[in-house]
Amino acid sequence: MQDPTPAAQPSPSELDVILARAAAYCDKLDRAVMNFVCRERIDEWFRPGAGLSWSHMRRTIFLGQRVDHDYIYDYQLLRDRKGEVTERRTLLSQDGKQVHVPDAPLKTRSFWHAKVVMGPLGILSRESQAAHDYAVVRREKIQGEDVLVVAATPKLGVQLEHLFGTIWIRRGDAGIIKIEWNPVSIDNYQGVTRTAEFLGLTPDLLVTSEYAFEKNGIRFPSRYTLRETYRRGKSGAQYKISEIDVVYDQYKFFTVETDVKY
Repeated sequence: MQDPTPAAQPSPSELDVILARAAAYCDKLDRAVMNFVCRERIDEWFRPGAGLSWSHMRRTIFLGQRVDHDYIYDYQLLRDRKGEVTERRTLLSQDGKQVHVPDAPLKTRSFWHAKVVMGPLGILSRESQAAHDYAVVRREKIQGEDVLVVAATPKLGVQLEHLFGTIWIRRGDAGIIKIEWNPVSIDNYQGVTRTAEFLGLTPDLLVTSEYAFEKNGIRFPSRYTLRETYRRGKSGAQYKISEIDVVYDQYKFFTVETDVKY
């Protein structure tokens, strides 16, 4: 919950300290050896066939009938001593029907997600920090703890292959609570812009990763959300096209080693 009382902007030195601690966390994450399994629950809905129609010289946007799917996977991630990451999924349920499909593909329709646990590396590692500018947006209270909301934007002229956006960072230990990714940096954003141009609308995507579980100093994802919306201008009518909500729980940790020498 956001603190309703405006807080004084922290000094630049405080932001520098937070970023240094976040870089140290990324050092640990980047050399970690991991092997864990969790339950991955995905709820997805979308409206296929959005389009335009004309009546009496008026343009009308129509949306296809909503289609809902839900999936439950056993999700496994392995990261070896060379830093290579392998994801495996076993599909356990599809649309309420129990199944058992080893080495199953991710069945989401329009967008896909991968290696969510490694997300902070592309925005807070030492290498990434050299390519970004950072600014404190505001201060919040989350479950009684002080959190800085920090925006990261690529430096002028820097071309990045990683995601970037806004990070919720716990002041006490620089624990990464949540990242809201800038939609321009996600995969398939070109498809979003093509849809927006076709409909004559402005895209408005919300993409977030949340990290609520911790083991040996590494924070693991608890939720991933992507909402695809289009608007008329900045504050006009909204057209919701799709949403993916992913919840991670029931973690089983086999290996989480952070003091690894390569």
